[in-house]
Amino acid sequence: MTKFVPLLPAEQNNDTSWYTSIGAGLASGLLKTVEGVTSLGAELIDLGADSNTAGEVEKFFDSINIFEDAAQDRVIGRLVETFTQIGIPGTAGFKVATKLADKAIKAKKAGNYANFKSKNVMKGMEQAKKLNDRIPDKTKRFAAGVFGGAAGETLVADVEEIGTFGDFFDGPTSLDTLELEGRDDASRKLLNRLKFGAESIFITPFVYGIGAGGKALAKRGKDLAYSNSSFERWVDRYIGSPFRPRGDLPQEVFESEMAKAGLKARDTFRAREIVENITKEVDKLYPRTGKFFDTSTNKEQVAFYKKLNDVLFEGDLSKELNPKAIDDLVDFLKTKKLGEENIQNIVLNLNNARGEFTNLIKILERNAEGKIKTGAKDLQKIMKDRIEGWLGGTYRIFQKPKGLFKLFQKFEPTDEAYANAINLFRRYLSKTDKTRTKPFNPESSDYYERAKFLVDDIINQVQIKKKPAGLPDVKYTDGTSMAKTKKFDGATGKGSKVFRQLFGEIEDPRYSIFNAMTNLSAVARTATYLEDIATQNRLIQNEGKRGFFWDSEDLAKQAVNSPQTGIEIVPVDSVIQKLPGGNSIVNPLSGKYTTKEIADGIKNINDIGAGLTSVIRGREGANPAEKAATWFYRNLLLFPKGISQVAKTVLSIPTHLRNFFSAGAFAGANGILFEGLTQPNLLKNAFAQGIDLSGLLKLGPGSAKAQEAYRELLELGVVNTQVQIGDLINLLKDVTANPGVVNTDAILKPFMTKLKKLGQFFQGKYVAEDDTWKITNYVVELDRLKKSAIAQGAELTDEVVKGLKQEAARIVKNTVPNYAYVGSAVKTARILPIGNFMSFPAEMIRTTTNIAEQGLKEMKHIPAAGEVIRGSSVTPYIFIEGKGLVKNNAITNGTYGTGFKRISGMATTLVVVPETVVEGAKFLYDVTEDEIQALRQFVPEWSKNSTLVPIRGEDGELRYIDFSHSNAYDVIARPYRTLVNNIIAGEQDDRTLLAGFVNGVNEAGAQIMNPFISESIWTEALTDLTVRGGRTAEGKQLYTDQTPAGDKAAIQFLHLGIALAPSYRQFQRLGQAAFGVPTKRGDELNIGPELAGFMGFRPIKVDPLQSMGFKIAEFQQGIRNARREFTGGYFGLLRGGRIKPNDVIERYFASNKARFEVQKEMFKNISAAGILGVETSKLRKEFKDRQISTKTFNDLGNAKFEPYFPSEDIRKRFAEIANNLGEPNIYLEVAPTLRAMRSLFRQLPLDGAFDVQVEDFLFEPISTPLLPQTGQPIVSNQNNVNQTNQLTRTENALLSDPLDREIARRT
Repeated sequence: MTKFVPLLPAEQNNDTSWYTSIGAGLASGLLKTVEGVTSLGAELIDLGADSNTAGEVEKFFDSINIFEDAAQDRVIGRLVETFTQIGIPGTAGFKVATKLADKAIKAKKAGNYANFKSKNVMKGMEQAKKLNDRIPDKTKRFAAGVFGGAAGETLVADVEEIGTFGDFFDGPTSLDTLELEGRDDASRKLLNRLKFGAESIFITPFVYGIGAGGKALAKRGKDLAYSNSSFERWVDRYIGSPFRPRGDLPQEVFESEMAKAGLKARDTFRAREIVENITKEVDKLYPRTGKFFDTSTNKEQVAFYKKLNDVLFEGDLSKELNPKAIDDLVDFLKTKKLGEENIQNIVLNLNNARGEFTNLIKILERNAEGKIKTGAKDLQKIMKDRIEGWLGGTYRIFQKPKGLFKLFQKFEPTDEAYANAINLFRRYLSKTDKTRTKPFNPESSDYYERAKFLVDDIINQVQIKKKPAGLPDVKYTDGTSMAKTKKFDGATGKGSKVFRQLFGEIEDPRYSIFNAMTNLSAVARTATYLEDIATQNRLIQNEGKRGFFWDSEDLAKQAVNSPQTGIEIVPVDSVIQKLPGGNSIVNPLSGKYTTKEIADGIKNINDIGAGLTSVIRGREGANPAEKAATWFYRNLLLFPKGISQVAKTVLSIPTHLRNFFSAGAFAGANGILFEGLTQPNLLKNAFAQGIDLSGLLKLGPGSAKAQEAYRELLELGVVNTQVQIGDLINLLKDVTANPGVVNTDAILKPFMTKLKKLGQFFQGKYVAEDDTWKITNYVVELDRLKKSAIAQGAELTDEVVKGLKQEAARIVKNTVPNYAYVGSAVKTARILPIGNFMSFPAEMIRTTTNIAEQGLKEMKHIPAAGEVIRGSSVTPYIFIEGKGLVKNNAITNGTYGTGFKRISGMATTLVVVPETVVEGAKFLYDVTEDEIQALRQFVPEWSKNSTLVPIRGEDGELRYIDFSHSNAYDVIARPYRTLVNNIIAGEQDDRTLLAGFVNGVNEAGAQIMNPFISESIWTEALTDLTVRGGRTAEGKQLYTDQTPAGDKAAIQFLHLGIALAPSYRQFQRLGQAAFGVPTKRGDELNIGPELAGFMGFRPIKVDPLQSMGFKIAEFQQGIRNARREFTGGYFGLLRGGRIKPNDVIERYFASNKARFEVQKEMFKNISAAGILGVETSKLRKEFKDRQISTKTFNDLGNAKFEPYFPSEDIRKRFAEIANNLGEPNIYLEVAPTLRAMRSLFRQLPLDGAFDVQVEDFLFEPISTPLLPQTGQPIVSNQNNVNQTNQLTRTENALLSDPLDREIARRT
């Protein structure tokens, strides 16, 4: 009969709530602190009197500790109990020792420390003093505190239950858990206490270092970069800077950058809005008109757009439109029978565009006013020339495609323009060809190939240029015998009309409006930004503070203490010139200096190529080999990575649904949904505004009012910041940033063109799904702030409301994922072939922390001048020194309720909702915790630590929903859940709490890092076919060596294609459910569960019997690998070299330890299958069908370990190696020891731990003359042998039969 092992009693039918368990853990930990002190005294008594006083003390405290059972019911309670009994004595010891050290240091300085008269002693003291004086007092105090803390930790009561790191790593501090009697047991316990406390001597400085770094980042973040401490600068540079939103920038500069980005986004949206409105109206006049950026061949329509363009750009751009031109346009439109409302809309949008031009031009004029030494007319001319350069000469060749689905469009001139340019050069070449003997004939093919080459070369030259003012200058080589390189002057060169046509001159107002506004915006907003940071820097320095820009290099070095800190100083101009309009606008920072870190920060945030990103995009001056390498990297790794991520997100309907519903969790975590309980209309209106302003349910542009409101939200930085879309756009921008060795566009364009319109639609909706909830949050946050302001007596003037809007936006940006706030390290990591949407988990970590911080800030009492708070400052009533209990003024100010809702919302979203869903399902479907844990044995690896919601079907079979799949906050909750699962698993295996905790911390850390270091979708598929040789990461075999070449190629192509294709399988399953088509496994599908699958809630059937086939394959591979630990590998014994007896013993031990873990995992699988209802007979048959004997199956089912022992062939190989070396056969010497080890190993149950020490079997080094080989195992450390019965601790633990013990003693 197969043996099934249930969960720990503490984890079964557990009705103790997590918060009750936490309270009980705290109380029990306090009692155990007292018990620890008392039991230490008792153990000292036992050591002297050979009594059992410590046992009596333990029984007494067990009888009075009524909290221990409740604490032990949940892992969180056990952790609190453990940390309490470690923390209190450890902290007390640290403080006492620190104070004693402080007193000693003061006494020493006062000359009152000690007075030794002996000359030798005095001499020794003098030498010690010289060394001691070099150590700072702070270090001495800390060292004393460390040893004091270690002493305090020897007072912990549950040392052996908690365990040590030595237990986990088989180190010198591993504990002796074999219970003895009297003096021997007291000695053992005291030694265990010393080992437990000793570990803190090494761990405390490490923890202190982490804490010091974190504290420095939190408390001194702004000044850390300039610290005289190299450690603090290192922390800021490599830990703080790469992961914080502002990077290396001062907070003031970062906030100005965010304001600039918001204004530019607002201007771009406004431009697109005007363009869409004009297009909408003109479509009614010319129904065949294409959408924005499409080309039309309708000559009448082209002429009309040219007319609109002329009206828009006629006269002084800083003034209103020419009234006469408007009248002529209206008259023309009336002749076309266009409705009065449509005519007014066209005129209105032209006026709006001109108004935007005027506003941006005025910003630039203010930027230059008073800073250029010239008259008003000269200033006007200078500005006019600059602006015409930014606005005029709009050419398609310079268009930077926006969005995911336009990034691969390549400019192509019209056939007519291309032919005209070729003919222009043919005529030029004919004139410069001195060898020509007959007149040039345009109808001939003379000079055609050479002229075509020149035109193509010119197009390539222009494409890699930044947009110039007017036509660009290009170089070409004439056809003379001297082959001179000449320059075409775009402004005045002959044939400029031909070149304007060749480069795609645009006379469409839609292009002109969009380009004029975005170009003007980039320059004007940059001018404002520079003025803003220059002003802030001046004000800061006027207050006597450091600032971040300085007038000279010497002043900069002095400000940052360069001689000591080594901070590099660079001129600001080198960076500002690379910003939009940097060479044209008046730069208030001209001639100033800053640190290299700040300069790099400005480059990074403005996407000016630097570092690894510039190399991948193709830096200037790269040699051909580098260009080729980066081209291959971009197009064979990054491009497919980006396309696969687009397919799985933007083009996937199920992902859209999950994106929308999971974004609702951001409102829940901020307590926004709780507002629906007290203010249902507020939440209803906020959500309605979110849907309306985001355009979620609209196909075209929204109302004028909605567009205006959305522009304001853009300016505030609230919307259009969807994290995954930000990752994708920037990743694909990296791919297409620079022309490569080969023209990829010719291959990609057909594919992208077909997807463009559909893709743009889905991309817009993906952003709208995110915007809907961000707007909802913003509206509620603004309402909260208004009510708080009124409660504090403020009048809601326009200026006050403006400030409240900015604060509401700040809260949303800090508590809801926002791509603009992703750290530079994570953004840069997108160009690596690993990781999927790394920005999202990074933002989840940042915003979750900020939610807690914001909530506590809102609940915090603000003390008046002179008030001293004792205790907590966030409770409803605060204890003020001298006043007693007073009401928290956050309640009076109206922020306390907001903070409480926020904290409650976070707790509910992260903990309560998942737990309630799981517990509710367990109750509804009568599912035990045993069954939940058994399920985990058979779910895919990525669901092992997920929140599993159990569902029992009508057939009685258990299914599960992976709730984590659609829970945005799972990235935060999963590490804790992983930790808990490992602690439970550790206790089931009879390991110490610390061993389970260490395993859990390691795996939890891996869970946190997984989104950043796991294979990307494309890389995984590629690795399946290359590195893994046709096997997936989950172990599924795609093909074998015997698969026909044609079939193999088809499978490979399909496997890669699936990685690049949108998610389609849910549609396939829904179709099968609708038409009654079973799956390949024969399962019948139902429509209800398959519809739920679109939102990530499809119940997944678990078939343990079928899964057991994969488990058996893993088991067989594991057994082979364990055997290789003895025979092969790096440390293998059969390689043919010289070996020692202990080498054989150690490898035999390692082999069986690995084998034990493999068999133990299969024991868990068999046990779990039994819990889930699989009959033992069916399991036995499954094993037999896969060539595993019935005996092996029964042994595994009954938790019986069968160790490895070398076969006859292995023993012969040992003999051969010895014979070849001409040395004695080492195997014969150790064979008795290996047989003894096998006997001991067989007594290890698979439901326990491999609790054996290799040291118990090693041969002791022999210093006396060699004796005949006896093969006897002699322990190398006499401390391992119990002096009473002369058995090792392993033999004591495993040998219960008296006869076995006697044989062991004699052996």
